[in-house]
Amino acid sequence: MSPRSRLAWIAALVAAFAGACTSAPRAAAPKPPRASAAHGARALGAAATSPAQSDTRPLPNPCARRHSDAVALPESPVRQSSTIALARLADRTIAYVADADRRALHTVDVDSRAVLATTPLGGAPSQLVVLADGRVVVSLRDANRITLLEPAPAPEQGLAPLCEARTPSEPIGLFVTPNESTLFVTSGWGHALTAFAGDTLEPRYAVALPREPRAVYVEPSGRRAFVSHAVGDQISIVDLEDPLHARRSVDLRRHNGENSSRHTGQGFVLSALVGTNPEHVTRLLAPMVSVDQDAGSISTETYGSRFLAAAPLVAVVDTTSESLLGRHLSVLGGLERAGGPEKACTLPRAAALAGDRLLLGCLGVDAVLELDARARDPMHFERRRFRVPAGPMGIAAEPGRERAVVWSQFAATVSVLDLHEGAATKPAAEIVVSKELPPGLGSVEARGRILFHATNDPRISGDGRACASCHIDGREDGITWQTPEGRHQTIMLAGRMNEGAPFGWRGETIALRHHVGRTMKRLAGRGVFSGADFADLDALIAYLKVMPAPVRVEPDEARRVLVARGRELFDDPRQGCATCHPGGGTDRSAYDVARSPYHIPFDTPSLRFVGGTAPYFHDGRYATLGDLLRGVDGTMGHTGSLSDDELRALEAYLEDL
Repeated sequence: MSPRSRLAWIAALVAAFAGACTSAPRAAAPKPPRASAAHGARALGAAATSPAQSDTRPLPNPCARRHSDAVALPESPVRQSSTIALARLADRTIAYVADADRRALHTVDVDSRAVLATTPLGGAPSQLVVLADGRVVVSLRDANRITLLEPAPAPEQGLAPLCEARTPSEPIGLFVTPNESTLFVTSGWGHALTAFAGDTLEPRYAVALPREPRAVYVEPSGRRAFVSHAVGDQISIVDLEDPLHARRSVDLRRHNGENSSRHTGQGFVLSALVGTNPEHVTRLLAPMVSVDQDAGSISTETYGSRFLAAAPLVAVVDTTSESLLGRHLSVLGGLERAGGPEKACTLPRAAALAGDRLLLGCLGVDAVLELDARARDPMHFERRRFRVPAGPMGIAAEPGRERAVVWSQFAATVSVLDLHEGAATKPAAEIVVSKELPPGLGSVEARGRILFHATNDPRISGDGRACASCHIDGREDGITWQTPEGRHQTIMLAGRMNEGAPFGWRGETIALRHHVGRTMKRLAGRGVFSGADFADLDALIAYLKVMPAPVRVEPDEARRVLVARGRELFDDPRQGCATCHPGGGTDRSAYDVARSPYHIPFDTPSLRFVGGTAPYFHDGRYATLGDLLRGVDGTMGHTGSLSDDELRALEAYLEDL
């Protein structure tokens, strides 16, 4: 889909969102009357109001607080989301934790090390942010909604839902402007930045973005929003004075006019370093990973280089010039200081600023790094590191207390770090929020998830890469790797692993265990040879089969009609699409579709979720699905005779598979 078409589609979705916000009243309270479209919210299950009521009575805002008692208020003046946030009630420090595994929000007393309450949610929470009056906004990633909750005066009573609003697919990052007039939400699979009214959650507009946006930061002036991406070599910049037209980016591959074969990815977090004037943000810190796609092409058995294929960095963006500071591609020194690839932070997932220190949570090594935030590349200046339980996914620093809290999702544990100078980096005080395995994730799959993200396991790789290095969130990194047989693109895994053999680019393996073993060898890992190794391999495979796939929004009527027409064209024998991709899947056969000098047959891939995996073809030669459909006529189906409208319909069907 072209950027213009994508923008039109997202704009249509947002138009449909208006009036689709819903309130969720407490069971003990009377149901409020239906809200007007101006509020963008209505009561769930409320009886229809009479014409007289709707004409003469002002309707309440279902998103507003319902009681005036004192509640815990946010510790941080910056309303940027994380999986954990701090609030204060009298002399108590309260941590709110978004537990995606248990689809719940935990309330934790940091000082007494006690879990006070667990609030069930209507979806898996991705991140949360605490508003100035103590209400909490949560993004529900698998429900395609944001929800607003009100804490009870006693934290032990949990939180009550107030209202919610629909979003494009996979809401993740949140940011609330200083005056709380606007709430911004990034949507990963929906590749959008959506603005909502801060008081009513009424949708205002959506901006189409490149693939997999994650963190968002809005500067204090409110002029620009900066968005990081899990893939794609860039930080997007949206001019909020003209958001639908003024978008640009900082190119993370280019420095001083130079191009490189190194790509950047894993952009899950952003932090802002504020100068002496709090209204002016001078630098953005973007923890990333630099990946060399071309090195190592001498060997047919290696993905990338056997040395430094993936290296950590913190890209520093000057917000005035909207350009990079320093030579972020100089990665060797950072690896040396980290103690080698096996200790490097190549899966950064959480960040927080504590004065001039950047606290960085790293999956794979299960550590929090304390870096010098003032450096041109903070990754080169590690002060110390703290060991934490498995899966650090969120960090919140407590202002004025020299303390930080960390949420480790895989271990369901909150850790409390002592940040005083000279304090020992011994294991932190820990608060276990649950000793039970989450629903749908047994002990074997839970072990497999840890292995999938392990960057320090020599069985898996020889250079510090994990499965998640190339398969971000179980998907793919958007990179085509150079090999002697040409370029091969990373393939998405989540939602596809139960479709059966064969496996690999050329369909060369029938058994999934064999294919995973070959992959370890190509990553220069030593592989699996013992009984214990085989148990871990089985655990890894078990997790591959349950990795969550994207949950897409329901299309409107016009979109459904377009998709239905595209399905007819896809199934029509004259196009031949369904011959190799029955039902959008695979016929499990291999074909030489490249017409390259190598004459290599490639396995027919599944088309499930193909709409979010650009670029296309085994070597990534096509930027969009439209380019693919127009470029493969005669070699992969017969689409040359289709009109532009028919091609758009076919493209829409593929996007919805």
